Amino acid sequence: MHRAFDFLIHHGHAVLFAWVLVEQLGVPIPAMPLLLAAGALAGTGRLNFFTCLLFAVLGALTSDSVWFQLGRHKGIKILQLLCRISLEPDSCVRRTEGIFSKQGARSLLVAKFLPGLGLVTPPLAGIFRMRFRRFLLFDAIGSMLWVGAFLGLGYAFSGEIERIAAQLASLGGWLLAVLVGALAAYIG
Repeated sequence: MHRAFDFLIHHGHAVLFAWVLVEQLGVPIPAMPLLLAAGALAGTGRLNFFTCLLFAVLGALTSDSVWFQLGRHKGIKILQLLCRISLEPDSCVRRTEGIFSKQGARSLLVAKFLPGLGLVTPPLAGIFRMRFRRFLLFDAIGSMLWVGAFLGLGYAFSGEIERIAAQLASLGGWLLAVLVGALAAYIG
């Protein structure tokens, strides 16, 4: 586990950017544990908190901008594609359109905290023809809130997270099996 922290220390900002970008594009790899780890490393002075915040937000904004443009150019087809792979494909389109039509740009502020909504809100903004600058403003604020919350938790509990990481490192090969199993359960 310490090797993972060493790797994160040396390549942390690039890893944060890439991981958040890929997760926000829809690949089912959770960014929350990495954000907590980066926050813990920032809490111990090994990473800069604000640089981590910047790179993670840039990753989220990049992927969300791609989804926004796809929503603008492909319309409802892109939302139907996203909903087809969701757990409730029949109600997905109606429910997400309803949420966005009622809340508008404000839904971008909390969308990343709600499972499933964070992925469909950017294309919905494009489908509803929101101005790109307005989308970027609200999406940037929402992304900063989301990233900042998990980096902040990692920062605040950095001592506890390091102790947990040390205990997990003592598991050795079993840790890899547990992590693979947890990832498979998350994807499932």
